Amino acid sequence: MSTRRPVSRQPTPTPAPAENGTNGQRNSVVLGPRDRLVGQLYIEGDLHVSGTVEGQLEATGDIEIAGAGKVRGDVTAYNRLTVGGDASLIAQEVHAARLTVADGATFSGKVSMGKPTRIPAPEPAPEPAPEPVAVGVPAIHAAPEPLPEPVVPSKPVLPSKPAVQAKPVVQAKPVVQAKPVEQKVKGKRC
Repeated sequence: MSTRRPVSRQPTPTPAPAENGTNGQRNSVVLGPRDRLVGQLYIEGDLHVSGTVEGQLEATGDIEIAGAGKVRGDVTAYNRLTVGGDASLIAQEVHAARLTVADGATFSGKVSMGKPTRIPAPEPAPEPAPEPVAVGVPAIHAAPEPLPEPVVPSKPVLPSKPAVQAKPVVQAKPVVQAKPVEQKVKGKRC
């Protein structure tokens, strides 16, 4: 499976039916029951889908989803879109000149009827031309712009007080605990 994103196709003018194939016949592309398409498919002619499609389909002729064909994505048929009995079409946008949905088919999407009009792909923006580089001439660099001046508060600035010098901390001498005093009483004992 490719990780590349699909490329937008260039607008192609719709050729007259005689130009689609030899002897005035239109081209016809068939996606069989085992075929699977993921991405965008644009056909100059008719498309018959019996396999699985996850993406965008566009054909200048008829699109027929038949058998067990399953399409999940936007569909544009410039002529006719047919969804067969066991087929399914789940889309956000469906554009077709004519639409046929058979009994038993699964169909979901916003349908726009009438001859679809092509929206031309936007022209790619021209790439800017590279600046010519002078050889042997020293490069001139512009000086950087100066930074803006800092904003000064509107309050008046008060003169600062002289610094207070701290006095060294003097360690206190350890307290010596007094020993209990025993009194001796002469005479009687208690």
